[in-house]
Formats: sequence, structure tokens, C-alpha cells
Amino acid sequence: MYARILKLASHSAVYGVASVASKIVALLLLPLYTRYLTPTMYGTAEVILTLSLFVSAFARLGLQNAMMRFFYDAKPEERMTVGVRNVRAALTATYISAIVAALLLLALRHPLASFFLGDANYTFLIKVAALGLFANIAYSALTATFRLEQRPAAFLAVSLANIAVSTGLTYWFVTGLKWGARGLLLGNFMGFLVLVPVAMAMQRTFIKPLFEWRILKPMLKFALPTIPMAVAYQSLTLIDRSVIRHTGGGLDQLGVYALAAKFAGVVMLVVTALQLSWQPFAYSIEDDGEAKRSFAVVTTWFAAIMGWLVAGLALLADPVVKLMAPPAYEQAGEIVPLLALGTGIFGAYFLVGIGASRVKRPGWHVLVAFGAVAVSLVANLLLVPWLGVMGAAVADVLA
Repeated sequence: MYARILKLASHSAVYGVASVASKIVALLLLPLYTRYLTPTMYGTAEVILTLSLFVSAFARLGLQNAMMRFFYDAKPEERMTVGVRNVRAALTATYISAIVAALLLLALRHPLASFFLGDANYTFLIKVAALGLFANIAYSALTATFRLEQRPAAFLAVSLANIAVSTGLTYWFVTGLKWGARGLLLGNFMGFLVLVPVAMAMQRTFIKPLFEWRILKPMLKFALPTIPMAVAYQSLTLIDRSVIRHTGGGLDQLGVYALAAKFAGVVMLVVTALQLSWQPFAYSIEDDGEAKRSFAVVTTWFAAIMGWLVAGLALLADPVVKLMAPPAYEQAGEIVPLLALGTGIFGAYFLVGIGASRVKRPGWHVLVAFGAVAVSLVANLLLVPWLGVMGAAVADVLA
């Protein structure tokens, strides 16, 4: 058991390097970007990014999770035949869905720009959202195959290359070309697009179009009930951003809230690192007794790490924000502790929720997902008009 846990820890550490590097680079560049981007510009970029991620939660069809599960369902000696076919079918369906979703965003660009940005003339940014949706899904689906094969070094190499490309392009677009919110978004999304062909070349075994309903049907039966959880998580982000935009101070205050979320994202480093290695680890344990013991140890350590991390952010957030960002963003420091706590709670749910997926009963996630969305919607509508962005942070914890 402990050998497996040590393997999980080592893989999480490697996966976490890319996430840590990305967050560190983003934080180091914040003083620069916040001097080129007003809170309104930053808020605009946050709306587009949130919209893209929300739609992608549907477009992924939950097939990344299913891909992991059904690859390991195959007997060890059949994983390079049956398992590979399952992965090819999942990737093909995911890419088709991503293209359809991107085209849908393009078709609805005028009403979407009017609702989310308050101006139908912002259609170009909706086009950017469509590009980002496809790029993100294509990249994450491909890099998931590295995790599936438990090849953290390859995953790390591609991830670090993505960080380098996206950082360079974003820096040029924002500071050199002065493209504002558009530059911030395009820099991030183009990094994904550049690395997709590289990942395809590295994972040629899985890159072969395969659409067989016989293979796809059981995968979708397993995957589709997990979509509400993914959509719910993105809905929590979409709800608070939308309510702030309409009733809590507009794009200017949304920019402040988005900056606070960036700092609180330090907690997401641990959550993301664990997420990337947790599914292959959890599904690879065949004995239920060993699984229970392993899950208990991991959950205990996760809770301890989260407690210290959130407490540290609560102490340091305010002075760090004042040091790194202009006065226009000063209020962000007050919001960071609550957003960090909310992120830690979400990570805990992801950890313990794997049990339902392990026994192929993902329907339980639906109840939890809709409950969280309902709480978020009610709490944001009640608290944001009263407390502003602080109300949105409280709602995040409650949900």
C-alpha cells in the first residue's frame, strides 16, 4: 500500500512542477500585466476565459475520466490493443464535440457578447473564446494520455514547453503590441495550439480516428453522468462572475475579483497536482480493502497540507497584493483567504468523490453538483448586491 502511495506522491510532485511553474510565472508577471491592464480589461479577459471553460465542461463529454477508467478496465496484456482502441474512440468523440461547441460559440457570438460583456461589438472576443475552447480541449485530451500511461516526465516536458510559449506570446501581445484583454487571452490559447502537434507526434499510438458506437456507448454511459460535476464546477465560476458583472460593480470589480482568484490559485497547485495523478492511482488498485486504506492515508495528508496552506495565504495575501499590484486592485487582498478556502474544499470533494467513479456509480455526482450550483446561485444573488465581491467569495465557500 505505502509503495503505491509513495508512487502517487512522486507522480503528483512531477505533475505539480508544471502547475507550480505556471503559477509562479503568472504571479511574477502580475505586477507587469496589471500596469498594462486596467481592472476593466482584466475583468473582460476573465469573462471570456470563464465562458470558454464553462462550455468546454459540456464539450469534453466527461470522456477523459472514462478514457482512464476503460483503459485500466482492459486486462494488462490487452491494454495495448483493447485499451488503445478505447482511448482512440474517446479522443475522436472529444475532438468532434469540441469542434461542434466552438462552432456554436461562433454562431451565437452577438448575443453572447451582449450578455457577458454588455456590448454586441465585442464579437471578436467571443471568437477568441471559441479558439480557446478548442485549443484547451485538444491539448488537455492529448496530455491526458501521458497520465494514462503514467509518464509524468513526458507530461512535464510538454507542459513546460507550453508555459514557455504562452508566456512569451502573452508578454509580447500585452506589453509589445498593447492588445489588452485580447492579448492576454490569445497568448494563453496560442500556447495550447502550438503544443498540440508536438503532443500528437509523441503519442502517435493513440492518434488514429476511431468512431465505433460499440466501444463508445459504454464509455458515454459511464462519462455522461459525470458532466454535471464538471459543469457545476465551471458554473460556480460563471455564476459569481456573471452576478458581479451585472450587480456587483461591473467589469472593474470583476477584474479585482479575478486578481484575487489568481493569488488564491496557489492552493490549486496542490489540488491540480493531485488531480492529475489521482485517477490513474485510484483506478489501478484492484483490491477494495487496499483502496480504502490508501484513500484514508491520502485524504488525511491532503487535509493537513490544505490547512497550513490556506492559513498561510490568509496571513500573507493582503501585504503581497499591495506589494505586487497597483492601488486599483488593493481590495483583492481581502478576498484571497475565502477563495483559497473554497478551492481547498473543492479539492477535498474531488479526492473523496473518486469512490463513486471507482464503483461506476457516477450518478451520485449529479446530486452533489446540482446542490452546489443551487447554493452558489442563491448565495451570489443575495450577497453580491449587499457585500460586492466579498459576497461572491463567501458564496464560493458555501457552495
